[in-house]
Amino acid sequence: MAKIIEIRTDKKMRYIKLFSGFLIIISMMGTGCSEWFGKADANAMENDTTLSLVIREWSKRIRQYPENDEYRYKRGLELAEAKRYDLALADMDKAIDLKPQVALYHLGKANVLFAQNETKKALESYEEAVKVEPKNEEALLSLGRFLLFVRQFDKSELRISQLIKENPANADAWFYKGMLKKETGDTAAAIESFQQAVAIDAYNYNSLIQLGNLYSEKKDTIGLAYFHNATLVDEYSDEAWYGLGLLYQRLGRYDSAIAKYQQTINVNPSHYYAYYNTGYILFSQNNWDRAIEHFRIALKFAPEFAKAHYMLGLCNEAKQNPDEAIVHYERCLQVDPNFQLAKDAIQRVRSQSNG
Repeated sequence: MAKIIEIRTDKKMRYIKLFSGFLIIISMMGTGCSEWFGKADANAMENDTTLSLVIREWSKRIRQYPENDEYRYKRGLELAEAKRYDLALADMDKAIDLKPQVALYHLGKANVLFAQNETKKALESYEEAVKVEPKNEEALLSLGRFLLFVRQFDKSELRISQLIKENPANADAWFYKGMLKKETGDTAAAIESFQQAVAIDAYNYNSLIQLGNLYSEKKDTIGLAYFHNATLVDEYSDEAWYGLGLLYQRLGRYDSAIAKYQQTINVNPSHYYAYYNTGYILFSQNNWDRAIEHFRIALKFAPEFAKAHYMLGLCNEAKQNPDEAIVHYERCLQVDPNFQLAKDAIQRVRSQSNG
């Protein structure tokens, strides 16, 4: 008997949103090094039209007050945003030289280093921020978060727990504790931590999404409320609408699932998982033509989506179009040569045709 594949929650997509606040700097991976780095003074940067007006304005102030550490730090932030990392790092270093006991400056330096993929040096700067201000909540959170990202779980838990001890009402600390517990396989503790974050801050979007996903995996209707609340926080969240659709699908409430997938598509027309899952439901209802439409759209946005090729093969096989079915099964194998279901399907179709 032919086997169909139900798509699961896309962890990669989820993590992209789940860490959006922390990992957005990963996208700034260019070098952006100026030819005159090391020689540029405030006056030169003030008149450099390749830099933004904001950076030039900060440069004007720095020319007037060259020993102002805050101005250096703020220009460094703008330079990092513009991907001028070497210049940004120079400003952060200067701010630290002027006032080495300010944790915020060390965090700024750490973020620039992390943007350059200098994780070891970034860790040193995050640790220095905590060293100079041991009770600084932002420093503790940044260090714990970074340690979680590099999967140093024990050290991460130490810093996050330290922050919670300092301020039990810090919702972000509870969120990252939840992520830590989730990553280490303690689902019950993860749920408890995310719920604590929401109890402190009902609009804690990331915790709402995580709770929705965890309950969705258990096929528990409680997850619907968390996803719904996430849409209230951000009505344009394709992640939240998709989560609702997937949970409804897992619960067998297919009309509601399709409606939520459509809402996902309204928010994000290129959300190929929403098209795929809608096609999957339609296929299960023997609505093969509409299923084909959705799988084709999914492939328009994700041509290497092997499962969609496979499902197109199943649709055509169900419609008794064996030649077309084989075409799609073969395309599936071109994308993923180890896709065993497609191999079996080709043998099955050819065997039936020969029989």
